[in-house]
Amino acid sequence: MSHEYVVLQLTNYVVPATLLAILALGLNLQWGHTGLFNAGVAAYMGVGAYLFGMLTTGNFAADFNIPPDGTPDWLHWGPAQPWDLIPAALAAMVVAAVLGVLVAVPTLRLRADYLAIATLAFAEIVRLILKNERRLTGGDQTLAYIPRPFGGIVTEGWASDGVFMLVALALLVVVLYAMLRLTATPWGRALKAVREDEEAAEAMGKNAFVLKLGSIAIGCAVMGLAGALTVSFQKVAIPDQFVPFTTFTAYVVVILGGSGNPKGAVLGAYVFALFGWATQQAKAYLPDAFTLRIDFVNQIVIGLMLILIMIFRPEGMMPEERYVPRRR
Repeated sequence: MSHEYVVLQLTNYVVPATLLAILALGLNLQWGHTGLFNAGVAAYMGVGAYLFGMLTTGNFAADFNIPPDGTPDWLHWGPAQPWDLIPAALAAMVVAAVLGVLVAVPTLRLRADYLAIATLAFAEIVRLILKNERRLTGGDQTLAYIPRPFGGIVTEGWASDGVFMLVALALLVVVLYAMLRLTATPWGRALKAVREDEEAAEAMGKNAFVLKLGSIAIGCAVMGLAGALTVSFQKVAIPDQFVPFTTFTAYVVVILGGSGNPKGAVLGAYVFALFGWATQQAKAYLPDAFTLRIDFVNQIVIGLMLILIMIFRPEGMMPEERYVPRRR
């Protein structure tokens, strides 16, 4: 077995699991720690993905010397000079955070279910824009040639995959550490107080509205980062990647791992991705007639798994660690 094959198989599992873990960490801050039901995870991930792709690929019309009045529909918007990957990723995070706040501001003061309705509607709006605005995003013709980290240094193929895997793992460690530190602060404990009893938290002097906005902004920024990394790995952005099933998957991961525990969200992502990876590997050993149905079986099993978890272990594989104040 060659090392190229080993790296390929490893990245096929580790990279999707790592990107899913980063996405779940953003949702876990909103849902697990603050109790905010964000039904538009796919939207913020998609915004981060497409903005990153447009900024890093630049203006294709300028590259091909096509006059403005003759620009084909499939050419997307972009700056005259492509951005470096780090500034583009930061921009994707900021824009996703700002959009999250703009959607949340008029809805957070209402009943909790209004946020879910607003974010779900926003997700569909974003998906339709990504799919139909060809001159802005490339539309259904896809947004291609998105670069990877160290793309000009590392050769294409297994080496590029391996380097991206290391970069993704490093970013996951950074995000996980930040979430652990953030949620251990008084601000993080105030989020949990708002989740448990908003009125009691406000009676203790906490501004629940500001706390919720902070949770929304940081969580959506992390989702934007997950989207940017996803399209960088795939080198292409497709609107149908950011459908409501993406949001559903993120919730399954958080519930599976342990809502309110960042380490549980990461564990849930790797367990969930392992199941999907094993299903795909099984196709090589199954009859052709069954391989056509295995993806549907996969979704059915995921649904059953979620039902069983909610019945027998609703706290997840790694339950939330309860804060115990120190005795003086």
